[in-house]
Amino acid sequence: MSRVMSQFIENHTRLFREGRIEEMLDDCDYPLGVQGPEGLTVLANRDVYREWLQGWQRDLGTRAMHEEYVRIHTLELPRARKFRVWIERRFQNDSGERVDLDVIYYCRLDTPRPVIEMIEFGAPPSDAP
Repeated sequence: MSRVMSQFIENHTRLFREGRIEEMLDDCDYPLGVQGPEGLTVLANRDVYREWLQGWQRDLGTRAMHEEYVRIHTLELPRARKFRVWIERRFQNDSGERVDLDVIYYCRLDTPRPVIEMIEFGAPPSDAP
């Protein structure tokens, strides 16, 4: 399963990098909960998630950020076909500004691929089980 999940995450991040947001929308179940430092946001459907992702891309583009790396820190063993994935992402620009993201994807095994049910930002990977 780790190979499947690695490929899934790599594909998901590649689609974001390449601006292929429409293809990312199929990777999630809606409504999609997004937990961040400001609290829980519920993205009701594909259209809302599309706007949310486009906002991220605009912000990173305005700041001339590019992705330095994506790393799966921890992959939880599935229970009842559900599991979490701790991911580290880093964006940086030429002037040295850096954005480090610690992200947890709450997923379920679905056919033919995993599906993201919730996303949590700001959770440090060192807290992983």
